[in-house]
Amino acid sequence: MAFTVNDFSDLLRLLAEHPRWQTELRNLLLHDDFLALPQIVRELADAQRRTEQRVEELAEAQRRTEQRVEELADAQRRTEQRVEELADAQRRTEQRVEELAQAQRALGQAFGQLQNSFGATVEEEAESVLQWVLEGKGYRLLQEPFTLALNGEVDVVMELQDAAGSNLWAVLEAKARLSRRQVMGWAQQIRSSGWQQRLTAQGVTGPYLVYTLAFGSIPARFRKQRIKASD
Repeated sequence: MAFTVNDFSDLLRLLAEHPRWQTELRNLLLHDDFLALPQIVRELADAQRRTEQRVEELAEAQRRTEQRVEELADAQRRTEQRVEELADAQRRTEQRVEELAQAQRALGQAFGQLQNSFGATVEEEAESVLQWVLEGKGYRLLQEPFTLALNGEVDVVMELQDAAGSNLWAVLEAKARLSRRQVMGWAQQIRSSGWQQRLTAQGVTGPYLVYTLAFGSIPARFRKQRIKASD
């Protein structure tokens, strides 16, 4: 007997009236894999959500990493800038040190020139004053005064002749400051035989008129002793 449309309609009505029949008919008609498909779809949906969540976490981690890299790059730039500032400061310090060294050298040269100038001025003044004093005492200058270096400088040396026609030598030490100890030391030095031998070797044979002359805040003053050769 043929299955008609009316029979199909009756079947649908009966299945609607009996849900358990629907389940039995579905189990009969469908394969187990097909029946498991809804569960598989749900699991895939859950896996997709977890994947999307993991991707979002990775993206957030990537953003944090990029931010940290940018912070490190900024710190590196600041470090390089600081190093350059320190290098500039070092160059300025070295330049300042060089300027100070040049100023020190210039000051040393100026001081040396001042010493030389002062020394020359003292010797020239001492020579003029000594010549004036000796001529006032009746001594006659036989040659131009000169300076003698003998392991210690004799600032002024003059060959003289007194009123009786006797030859003698005036030797003078000039100082910006002069103490009594320096005067006595100068006199003892001239009295020593070794010193007189060195003078004689230079043609300064004695007897000697020994003078000291001090230049300071008070007028120049003489101290004089007469010492014979080998005295």
